[in-house]
Amino acid sequence: MERRDKVPSGNAQTDLKEYAYLLPRLAKLVLNLLRDPRVPARSKATLVLAGAYIASPLDLVPDFIPGFGKADDIILAAFALDQIVNRIPDSIVREHWDGEDDVLDIVRQVLDLSSGLVPAPLRRLLSG
Repeated sequence: MERRDKVPSGNAQTDLKEYAYLLPRLAKLVLNLLRDPRVPARSKATLVLAGAYIASPLDLVPDFIPGFGKADDIILAAFALDQIVNRIPDSIVREHWDGEDDVLDIVRQVLDLSSGLVPAPLRRLLSG
């Protein structure tokens, strides 16, 4: 059975767990955006901050918690990407995405699921 990038909505916690398989593709997207000279330095800084948090062993939700450990990473990755896609042309983001579905739709779906879960100070820091 082929897995699609888009996960049907239902229970927010279950859906966020299902998005965990997208983390490698999101990481590849971030690396490609960091290398792209068309992406402004401010946008790259947002990606670096989010990446540093995701790579850090200190998390709001510890990674060792089954099913939920990656939820904060997924939410933060989507939030950071949302900030980026609002600053650069959609075509640049889509150019670097290798998934089946539209990366912009995926980011919006995760943000809808996680609305209000990213602490306000972190949102302000990433929003610049």
